[in-house]
Amino acid sequence: MIAAKTPTRRHWELFEVYKAKVAEKMEPEEFLKHWSVSYEELAELCGRSKSTVAHWFSSGLHRREPTEADKRRLAEIHALWTQFENEPAHLREIWARKRNRKHGA
Repeated sequence: MIAAKTPTRRHWELFEVYKAKVAEKMEPEEFLKHWSVSYEELAELCGRSKSTVAHWFSSGLHRREPTEADKRRLAEIHALWTQFENEPAHLREIWARKRNRKHGA
């Protein structure tokens, strides 16, 4: 059994950085300015149906607004993907090797 770790001061500092990055919720239109994903992929990211996502972009009577949780989720994904892009290649290689060993590849 693995013993639970006590978060260090650095953990809490990183959490504060994370909170600041995703404090602002992201509208779906803004997300699509950064990431080229389909409505179907956007639906998967938010845990919504493709129909619901399509209604976010419709106008008139059938338009639906994304929830605050949807907007927060998009901000979190954007922050995560942006962080991944900025991660040095050698760290990605280390993680890939660990993942492959874990999955027996």
